[in-house]
Amino acid sequence: MENENIEILTDALKEYFGNYELEELCGRFNIEIEHLGVNPNHQKLVAKLLAEPSRESHRRFLEDILPKLLRRCEDRILNTTWEVNVFDEHMLPQLKKLQGIVAGHQKAVPGPKSANRFIKDQGQLMKFLGTAKTPLTILDTEIGLATFNLIQLVTTPVRLLIGQSRQDLATNLDGTLIQLRKQGRDIELRHHLKLNDRFIIFNGRCWMTSCSLLEVGQVTLSMIECVDTKPVVVKEIGRKWREARVYHT
Repeated sequence: MENENIEILTDALKEYFGNYELEELCGRFNIEIEHLGVNPNHQKLVAKLLAEPSRESHRRFLEDILPKLLRRCEDRILNTTWEVNVFDEHMLPQLKKLQGIVAGHQKAVPGPKSANRFIKDQGQLMKFLGTAKTPLTILDTEIGLATFNLIQLVTTPVRLLIGQSRQDLATNLDGTLIQLRKQGRDIELRHHLKLNDRFIIFNGRCWMTSCSLLEVGQVTLSMIECVDTKPVVVKEIGRKWREARVYHT
């Protein structure tokens, strides 16, 4: 199976299963598990399982563990607020797809080709963001009134993770966030002072952007889609989101 599936299952096992529980499950299905120091070598285990998914012990193990992983991911989403479950939201459709492949309901097809985009004006970006069917997450080094203009067509919750100080944010927002929330918009804003990258995440996809959204129209925005690196990138973004400070208006 493709490398992306190995990364997905590896990350899911690390996130939703403790070491002792995983070792006990492997023992139940007579599957040998190697270690890196005191921890299981998750990636080597998954690569072995997915290399021969039709092998009896591997098939039974996967059929047992995938529903559990899916249920734990869904429980995490149900029992936490959307503000903190960036990783779980993006893991859920991937686990469903993997479960379908293992069950034989779907064919393992090559992963999607990177859908890179080049956006020249704010209207083009506004329409693109307006196609969001899932919460929209934006990482940017700075925001301003133009940022909120760009998300006016978005009907799903919006996360903004910004690399600005509270003082700079207060100066640039000028009461805009308060007004949007009064209109019923679900917008969460946090600032992380060690933020230098820029990303946009929604609909199970992740793009790295070449410049701040404030610069769209002045320069062409290049959006490079993360495909193979997406699980790692999304998990790191989730970590930064959790440790970032909430901006209170």
